Amino acid sequence: MNLETRDDFLWLMSEEATPILKQVEGAFTERVNVVRIAKSLRKLTTPTRGALVMEQAQLRKKAGQKFTRASRMFFTRRGLEQASGQRLAEYKASRFKSLENVADVCCGIGGDLLSLARRNKLDDAKALSVTTVGVEIDELTSLFARKNLDAYALDREFVDVRQIDFAEFDLSKLDGIHVDPDRRVQERTVHGSRFVPSLPDVFQRLGSDCSAAIKVAPATPYAGYFPTGVQREWIGDDRECKQQILWVGPATEKPGHRTATHIGKKGEISQISVVENEARPGVVIGSQILRYLYEPHAIVLAAQLNNVMGDRYGLKRFSADVVYLTGDEDIEDPLLTQFEVLAVLPISLRKTQVFLNRLEVGEIEVKKRGIDDVTVSQFKRLKLAGNQRATVLLTRLGRSRIAVIAKRRDNQLANPDPPSDLLIVDEPDA
Repeated sequence: MNLETRDDFLWLMSEEATPILKQVEGAFTERVNVVRIAKSLRKLTTPTRGALVMEQAQLRKKAGQKFTRASRMFFTRRGLEQASGQRLAEYKASRFKSLENVADVCCGIGGDLLSLARRNKLDDAKALSVTTVGVEIDELTSLFARKNLDAYALDREFVDVRQIDFAEFDLSKLDGIHVDPDRRVQERTVHGSRFVPSLPDVFQRLGSDCSAAIKVAPATPYAGYFPTGVQREWIGDDRECKQQILWVGPATEKPGHRTATHIGKKGEISQISVVENEARPGVVIGSQILRYLYEPHAIVLAAQLNNVMGDRYGLKRFSADVVYLTGDEDIEDPLLTQFEVLAVLPISLRKTQVFLNRLEVGEIEVKKRGIDDVTVSQFKRLKLAGNQRATVLLTRLGRSRIAVIAKRRDNQLANPDPPSDLLIVDEPDA
């Protein structure tokens, strides 16, 4: 970072820039035209600094989905995209709460660092005197991370950020470490040997007494250099798989397991876990779609635990190459999205439209598994009239293409019971 650029970013973090940032944030909230905002900034600062202010205001607005104090924080586009959201970060930090000296390596703008620094205050346990250090090689990112510690009023005596390369950072005094390697050095990759730092280098540097959580891509595969007893955990919230964590060392809760963990809006945990090298249930194929259709959460699919979920609840798949599960039991589990089946039709625009019109459905959600995008786009263009909502799941029953008309658990129809003649199963087309 050259001196001129550095001065502009230091200005952005100064008290002089604070009221300007607030003014622009307010303008974005009120949906003022971007051109008007840019013109007003020309009277207050230089074009370069004005552009930085506009970018930061936009990033803060977007960051509100991840951080409770986003309006006081500083972000780079890449840093915000890669940062762990606060809920997920607090879940991981809770696993470090008994550890005294912890580092967040490749800490970025501080998403995980903020929660690690507050790990002794995340529950009612007696607060310990703990220290935390963020390690970040990029100058601007480390400046922003340090500033974000102030946004959460964290005591610099116990937490700080060091601008240093991981290879030069001393790990000997640590009993815990969180690592978020760069997976986009040249192009996006899921292979740990190409991360910076690489997973082999990270594992080699870890002491036997150091507990570690290593954040990797959800699709990062198992590799022969992984330590014995590593726990692979896929973590998600809402409907997304956010990250895979490799847990090694004494703080690993379930050594040798693969785990899918859902974190609810209030921090509640739903989880399924199996021993990595034990045999898992095989595919159970049913001959029909029953009263409920279930879509496993993305973390369940990423962890390849779909059949385990089916075995847990006695659910079946109705096609070997489709992940949907079906059963007659009403199951409420954040790891499964439930759809109550109203009808199973052949993939036919006309028949589907007639059925939806009789239900007075005016808005549909279209989902697909094993069906081409062209067919999906045709169904999305159906002309409907009504005040109800429904879901159309385009998929396969054996070798036949079908449209399952259903309602989500979280989207009950105003008139939930369709006429009995509508609950039909047509002969699907071949």
